Amino acid sequence: MILKLLIFCSLLFSNFAADASNSTEKVLHCQKGFKLYDRVPTDRNRNTSHWCMKLDLFSQSENLYLCPQVVEHSDVYDRPTARSVCMDYDAVITNVENQKELDDVNALIRDNNKRVAVDGVFNPKCRSFDDWKMRKFGGLCDKRKELFILEDDHTDPTFIFGKWAGEPPTASDKYKEKGDDVDIYTIAECLSLHNLAAINTTGNLKDFLCGEEPDKQVGEVPFFGVLCGCEPE
Repeated sequence: MILKLLIFCSLLFSNFAADASNSTEKVLHCQKGFKLYDRVPTDRNRNTSHWCMKLDLFSQSENLYLCPQVVEHSDVYDRPTARSVCMDYDAVITNVENQKELDDVNALIRDNNKRVAVDGVFNPKCRSFDDWKMRKFGGLCDKRKELFILEDDHTDPTFIFGKWAGEPPTASDKYKEKGDDVDIYTIAECLSLHNLAAINTTGNLKDFLCGEEPDKQVGEVPFFGVLCGCEPE
């Protein structure tokens, strides 16, 4: 009888301890205007399981929905400007890591029909000679590997580097020099997401020349903002 009583008390204490542990478990939340996303921890995102991105509330066909808001600013073709816009929110310029995040951002892009500046800069290790020139995209410089690198180390680029709008560099020239049969590419060093419906491709990640304002006269799409992210609190 005493043994049964001891077992019962032990189980009761275990359940109480478990309930207490659950009640004190930290609830993650984002700062106002940011949305919390679940991520799969990897070596390339510093084992990040949650990430916040800037949000806004939109109304479409009388239905309200939340999307990660690109922080509106038309001059984010300049990378220092894009960084500073995010810094105003104690955030960093970021990129999407999975289909859910991309779908939400694409909804915003369709609504504005302009492009969004996202994290990603051309990897200087891929330069073979002279600035902006390289001879091949293989090995380390493969488009799915490290042709571009992220400043935000909480985002794994594996997913988004599979969403190119054609063969990168998508905004660059390819040519041959006299007496040389090797293709040479002029590199655009920053990345943006475009309106997927407008460009009619399977992916909407494109490179662009940092610091150069889009030329509307030749059909270059203007920016409406930059995607910012931060850790939850």
